[in-house]
Amino acid sequence: MSRRRAVLLASGLLLLVVVVLGALVGWRALQVNDSLQQAVRDAEATRTALESGDQATIDTALTSLQASSRKAAEQTDGAIWSLATALPVVGDDASGVRTAARVVSDLSNRGIAPLADQATQLDRLLPTDGSIDLDAVRDLQDPVRQAAEALTAARADLAAEDTSGFVGQFKSKYRELTVLVGDAAGAMDSAAVGIDLLPELLGAEGRRDYLLVFQNNAEIRATGGLPGAMSIVSADDGAVALGRQDSAARFGERAEPVLPLTDDEVDIYSEKLGTFMLDANFTPDWPRAAEIMRARWEEVHPEELAGVLTVDTVAVSYLLGATGPVEVGPYTLTQENAVDVLLSQVYADIPDPTEQDAFFRTVAATVFDRVAGGGVGNPRDLLRALVRAGDEGRAYVNLTDEAEQAEIAARRVAGASEDGEGAASLVDVSLLDGTGSKMSYYLDYDVKARSTSCTDGTARLALQMRLESTPPADPTTLPRYVTGGVNVSTEPGEQLVQVRMATPSGGSVSGFTIRGKDFDPDEDAMLGDRQVSTVYLLLEPGKPADITWEVEVPQAAASVPVRVTPGLRPEDYSGTVSTTC
Repeated sequence: MSRRRAVLLASGLLLLVVVVLGALVGWRALQVNDSLQQAVRDAEATRTALESGDQATIDTALTSLQASSRKAAEQTDGAIWSLATALPVVGDDASGVRTAARVVSDLSNRGIAPLADQATQLDRLLPTDGSIDLDAVRDLQDPVRQAAEALTAARADLAAEDTSGFVGQFKSKYRELTVLVGDAAGAMDSAAVGIDLLPELLGAEGRRDYLLVFQNNAEIRATGGLPGAMSIVSADDGAVALGRQDSAARFGERAEPVLPLTDDEVDIYSEKLGTFMLDANFTPDWPRAAEIMRARWEEVHPEELAGVLTVDTVAVSYLLGATGPVEVGPYTLTQENAVDVLLSQVYADIPDPTEQDAFFRTVAATVFDRVAGGGVGNPRDLLRALVRAGDEGRAYVNLTDEAEQAEIAARRVAGASEDGEGAASLVDVSLLDGTGSKMSYYLDYDVKARSTSCTDGTARLALQMRLESTPPADPTTLPRYVTGGVNVSTEPGEQLVQVRMATPSGGSVSGFTIRGKDFDPDEDAMLGDRQVSTVYLLLEPGKPADITWEVEVPQAAASVPVRVTPGLRPEDYSGTVSTTC
């Protein structure tokens, strides 16, 4: 045989092998696609079954999900698929498909199954006659921990894949799966920490007293709203009860801060941070605000607080979605009308601030009694309401015990600006009413952030904020108590708002504008190692104002959280900006 014929024969055989292998890979890819599509349908059916709480339905749906996801994983776990991962063009996609199939299979067995076995036991977590079954809490600790570990491993597996070469549609689906698993991993990790702590927090080792602070979003503060009704919540061996009630306004002003303030805190927030209970949350850092509130409460009242908890009015509306309507005086409060009634209608109907405070204390007691008394039809609704409030920065927890606080410190529910080492990784954009009014009910705003460049590890971010005052057409019809402005000479309908932006640790403000006009940043305005930019805006009705900041963040991570004071829209005002570093 001539050399030429040998080469042609070898080439032909090689081509035949490539064609056959390509056909096998393509055929297998179609099989995997079918199995993955079925797994997606089964996952949706499992979610619906878990919502129903019917164990037989849950078992059937989970069995189908485990079968379809296992089939997809098996189809990508062999020599043919390994060969596919080595092929040009499609190799990285094949590797991604294998990872996705393995992750879905692992989660259906190690992540979802333990929780599915306990799904019908969630009713045991609901308070009954003012008491929570601590044994039911303990029964959930292992399943939740297993699910958290499985989701954490899945998040790491998905993140390890280089998605840059994935084809368009698969890249989109893979990123969608990565985001969903990442969100679920974060939520389940927080749940695992919370449920491990819960027996002690509920007084398994002795009575505990917590201060529950309701924030009034009609007068905006950095963590949400003006501290209003305040109540002691006692927990003793699972029994929970509402105790002493007070209002932040009745604490008055001290001659000196209740706790020592740093020079930076005085420069940025003034001494009012520590002299007025009403102003303790001038800072967006909930641990610091809670520390000041705790010190002031214990100075006046005999309780030794085990922690300070807070929810805002929007979070209360979420709870009403779980409890159903409650009757308070002449009002029927629902999830749909609670914000309007509590932040607007009450001020028109009850002009006396003392009577307003008494009404808000009654609302707090009524909602608490409904939840504690077992007045929730579906435990999943209550859990969703609490998780949503925490995810949107509308519910914060600070624990007095340092070891317990350390367990939750990195979670959003802690509301911390800094980590345990005193470093801040986030941008804080916080708002403060300067009108002395309840006009924040008519305040609309949003913040958008993007990464503009990265040089030598320093990320440059652009933040844009838009604010608008949206009162009624004739603001003079509003009560003067609502429009305020007595001390700052604003006209009805106008709002004086302080907007404060704090960089991450080591960050700097390279420039900012107000209504398109450039201003020089104040390089001396610092909170520790964070530069602060404070803007004072007079908002006139129908005249929006824009603020932009250019921020430099050295040693930037792949993403930077941007935490924004929550407003009245039932959504998360905060976000995360991906850097280009």
